[in-house]
Amino acid sequence: MVKRSIALVLLALVTSCATPPPINATSSFAASPALALRNPSDIAVLPVEDGSASVAAANYVDYMRQALWRQLPSRLYSPLSLELVDAAMLRHQKQAGETLMTPAYLKRVAGKSSEDAVLAVRVNRWDESHMMADKKVDFDVQAALVANDGEILWSGSLAGSVKAGGLSAAPRDRDQMGRSCAEQAMVEVLNHLQRRRAGGN
Repeated sequence: MVKRSIALVLLALVTSCATPPPINATSSFAASPALALRNPSDIAVLPVEDGSASVAAANYVDYMRQALWRQLPSRLYSPLSLELVDAAMLRHQKQAGETLMTPAYLKRVAGKSSEDAVLAVRVNRWDESHMMADKKVDFDVQAALVANDGEILWSGSLAGSVKAGGLSAAPRDRDQMGRSCAEQAMVEVLNHLQRRRAGGN
């Protein structure tokens, strides 16, 4: 009886100390068979587009792009220099009514940096209204990997909430909390992109 009581106490302690995951999100990403067949290596990371209400993610889009650039090697992809990509993008602006995720636009910019594929990410929602109270941001982002001839290799969306600081304590500064959430959201996006097959095509 005593042993059973001790076991129940220990179980209660473990349960009470269980930490919720830093990201609670639903994804709809899917890869085409061409992703494995083409096995792209060099990736051009396009500037992240803020399509959220009141451009709420404007302070973080550059940081998101850098986070994607830093994370790609962990999936065995080689990101091209952001400066090289930006120089190529200057000659290919979006037309009226187009967003970063418009297929026609992605096809126009694909291959312009001599890359194997371009990575495009658009923020549709970035809600910090509860960040100071709950240390969380609600978000909804789209992403696509497009081959240099315009073929979509991988695409989808990720929507949910992310906690600043991840499994660790959240930063106290609001901007740092936002950056933490932005980085974790981008890492989670790429966690849904299958690793490149090592050893080339």
